[in-house]
Amino acid sequence: MSKERVHILGICGTFMGGLALLGKEKGIEITGCDNNIYPPMSDHLKDMGIEIIQGYEASKLPEADYFVIGNSISRGNPALEYLLSNKANLISGPEWLYKSILKDKKVIAVSGTHGKTSTTAMISWIFEDQGIDVGYLIAGKPKDFEKSARRGNDEIFVLEADEYDTAFFDKRSKFIHYKPDTLIINNLEFDHGDIFPDITYIFREFHHLVRTLKEEAQIIFPSDDSNIAKVLDMGCWSKLISYGINDDHDNSISFHDDSKKIIYKNDEEQGQIDWKMFGEHNARNAMTAALAAKQYGISLKDSLSSLAKFQGVSKRQDILLDTDRLILIEDFAHHPTAIKTTIEGIRKNFPTNRLLVAVELRSNTMKSGFHDKRLVEATSDADKIFWKSSDSEQVQGLINKNPSISFKIDDVDVFVNNFNSISDEGDILLVMSNGNFDSLSSKILEITKDE
Repeated sequence: MSKERVHILGICGTFMGGLALLGKEKGIEITGCDNNIYPPMSDHLKDMGIEIIQGYEASKLPEADYFVIGNSISRGNPALEYLLSNKANLISGPEWLYKSILKDKKVIAVSGTHGKTSTTAMISWIFEDQGIDVGYLIAGKPKDFEKSARRGNDEIFVLEADEYDTAFFDKRSKFIHYKPDTLIINNLEFDHGDIFPDITYIFREFHHLVRTLKEEAQIIFPSDDSNIAKVLDMGCWSKLISYGINDDHDNSISFHDDSKKIIYKNDEEQGQIDWKMFGEHNARNAMTAALAAKQYGISLKDSLSSLAKFQGVSKRQDILLDTDRLILIEDFAHHPTAIKTTIEGIRKNFPTNRLLVAVELRSNTMKSGFHDKRLVEATSDADKIFWKSSDSEQVQGLINKNPSISFKIDDVDVFVNNFNSISDEGDILLVMSNGNFDSLSSKILEITKDE
């Protein structure tokens, strides 16, 4: 019997690349194509013996049983147009993932506006450290694992489940396909303004997800998020597990010593954690991860013991340089709430250092101007804030709202060349973007390597 053959359009994205790794591990013959073939994903795929074709020329398409279509692929793509004309078997990434991998697994799905990647990595690491070979799909580069995805030998599978649309032919949110046994909703705010006109449309997508869960499924969420409460009030038929902050909730987190000491209480269990992560948002992620692990037999004590060893995920409060001259931190934050909590966490962890913040306005929602007022508030605790955007008028508007500390980055190379005159000994530079930021972090590392 010949191997199943699958070709992935848009294979080098974090999600689609993860699918390729999972398919290869299952014994499926995987190939793919993409315009943007860059490390680290391209290296992971090539190391697994997966052929990657540059571009989307129809003449280069191989024979395949299924063509998995990434949500970045739209009408007009020459490969897609050829496949449509020839009535090929097209399937979205999320649907293929469910049919090929998740269908026979106990699925833990991590959803919400912020913290999906970090929480998914935390849960996966807890199981790994406790000797359980779970499957996982992490849309980032986890430092505790060699790869961003694996099938695993255990029945449990952990993945992040985002609300972005599935494919050009399926505008439902990706997470509707996953049928989780345990659903985590970290938080809920407006995002993805390119596909959602307002937050009520996001509520509807989450409601559709909740109403498709089986009765025995668990939903884990923070009790203080009013938007999640609104979604659950629309109808819920599954078990609810919530946690609170600094209260008498059965599951709670309390902060002591300026948040350096975090106490977790889970029913009758209590424990604390001493780890490399910082900030209330990561404390919340840890509680969520511990509650998820508890549903599969891991105690709070064991979860916290595992999380004490957790190394994090690249670009999530990622300390790239820590010297007397400069501390360089890179973060994926691209929403006012995430930016604010990241800055607060760094302020508490480094209370005496001057904080310089560089923000790239890259996502469609950030560039729309919808969040401009909140962005100014979110960054007000920085000593200097440097904005970069393709829209110079938007940047000038942000600068005008807080002119004493705000500056514009027109050219990253010019900023890097002038960095020594901009910064002082002992400064922190926090670089925040959901993209590459024109390699700002690596260029700063280059000029400081001999200092």
